[in-house]
Amino acid sequence: MLARLLGRTGLLLALACTATGLFAQEAPAQQAKPESFIEALQAKGIKLIASPATVKLGDVAEMKLPDGFHAIDPGSLKKFYEFTQNSMSGQAVGVVIAPSEWMLFFDYDDSGYVKDDEKNSLDAGKLMKSMSENQEASNKERAKRGWDEMKLAGWAAEPHYDTKTNNLKWAIKLTSSSDNHQSQWINESIRLLGRGGVMEVTLVTGNDTFIADSAAADNLLSQRFGYVAGHRYAEYKEGDKVAQYGLAALVLGGAGAAALKFGFFQKFWKALVFGGAALIAGIGKLWNKITGRNPTS
Repeated sequence: MLARLLGRTGLLLALACTATGLFAQEAPAQQAKPESFIEALQAKGIKLIASPATVKLGDVAEMKLPDGFHAIDPGSLKKFYEFTQNSMSGQAVGVVIAPSEWMLFFDYDDSGYVKDDEKNSLDAGKLMKSMSENQEASNKERAKRGWDEMKLAGWAAEPHYDTKTNNLKWAIKLTSSSDNHQSQWINESIRLLGRGGVMEVTLVTGNDTFIADSAAADNLLSQRFGYVAGHRYAEYKEGDKVAQYGLAALVLGGAGAAALKFGFFQKFWKALVFGGAALIAGIGKLWNKITGRNPTS
């Protein structure tokens, strides 16, 4: 597994041990190695959308890309997830890449309007305990796929709900068996509440740039992300579909936590509860091998 980010970015377990082979199979030996992550994606046939552009995130939201940003073309999302060994859910609607190579993953859950009446009662300790208890089963699934074991290492930022923007945010620390759980990286999760569901956003970045990149992601989302008319949280009307879970369940995995309540947890938890938050890791070692930068790091 890859313990750090691509410079500042991370994705899911991108085959560090076979990284050089990924490109050798598709390009002549004399071909120059990619100089950037964007070039590496293009070399794999993954199409990108470059700024300036307005990118659709499913049928409910959109993102206006600032200068230097890219998004994965919808037709290449599956290939992108496969290339990075990311576990793609059926709810994935987009990936945005910053010039400094931190990323935002977007998944939309149309489970309904999520009431925010738990905003003052989120118990970070209990939530972390519940998430940690799910690790053993998650790692059994990872082992079946030949992926490294991953463990939660606590909060990088405890869950916080912003009543002005209707956004829920938290960040977790993760470790991997690839280095005997010595290194840590951070995944920040953001839940943007809408009228008919939740846009689940994951920021992937490095420990050393987490604070700056988190602030940059906040600014990007506040200035450039928006639900389209008819799907905004404030447009809720009596009679609309209401989600059968609240803010605490969003931290545990949204629909997955609701499934637990109704007895379906054992069947669906892998993709819904632990999959999105804890399966995203760094690809720094892969990138080092591809580019020749610090090949032993």
